Amino acid sequence: MAIDTSEALKSLNERVDSAKADVKAAAEKLQSALKELAEKAEANGKSLVDELSKAGEKLRSQSLSETAKTAADSATSTAREFSSKAVTALGLASSDDLTALNKKLDSLSRKIRKLEKASA
Repeated sequence: MAIDTSEALKSLNERVDSAKADVKAAAEKLQSALKELAEKAEANGKSLVDELSKAGEKLRSQSLSETAKTAADSATSTAREFSSKAVTALGLASSDDLTALNKKLDSLSRKIRKLEKASA
């Protein structure tokens, strides 16, 4: 019986060693797959962060340019109002008044030329 036990132990040890080798190989494959997956996840994460950063910068630049345009328009409008009030306060003619006056002068000049031609 000692021989059967010894062979059984030897057979059992071989099976255990084989199972250990299989588990070790499976663990190495799993570790390799997990490492590859982690690298892909890291690369995708970096890519996503870059895309989000670019999108954020684009939004910020659009927002800033729109804000700057609004501020410039507001400043221009305020300057025009101030200029108009100053001209009125000083009793001077406004740009609209000057434009209307120039139109009347042009009209009168044409009429004078017609009269000169008619009398000649």
